[in-house]
Amino acid sequence: MVTLKTVLRLNASTCVGFGLLFISLPNTVSQFLSLDNSAPEWVLSILGVGLISQGLHLIWASYQKKPNKGLILYFSMGDFVWVLASLVLMTCQLWISSPMGIVSSSLVAIVVGVLGVMQLQSYKYEHCAYTTKKGTA
Repeated sequence: MVTLKTVLRLNASTCVGFGLLFISLPNTVSQFLSLDNSAPEWVLSILGVGLISQGLHLIWASYQKKPNKGLILYFSMGDFVWVLASLVLMTCQLWISSPMGIVSSSLVAIVVGVLGVMQLQSYKYEHCAYTTKKGTA
């Protein structure tokens, strides 16, 4: 099983990577995602700053000896909100409507959703293993 530390760092890398992309190329990203109903550049810039902040928080959490359950739930719920928001934007054809934008956003949403699930699973696995070891020691 992949460790919680690894999953948190993978999630951090996606957040920081997309955050940097959104900040550095907001117009390009917006036009790629939708040819006729593009997101305002300021929205992508703010989202980029938020993603970088989240990524740094994930990196910090990955260095904690044993992150608490609330923190892991917070990160996973953020991932699930990303997936839901992506689905809503694609369904409403708001800001994500080009064929490549839909494919790319769908793939990103799948990866983000999987990371959210993996965080929960690895936390549960490591927490149960820790509790079992502690109880038998």
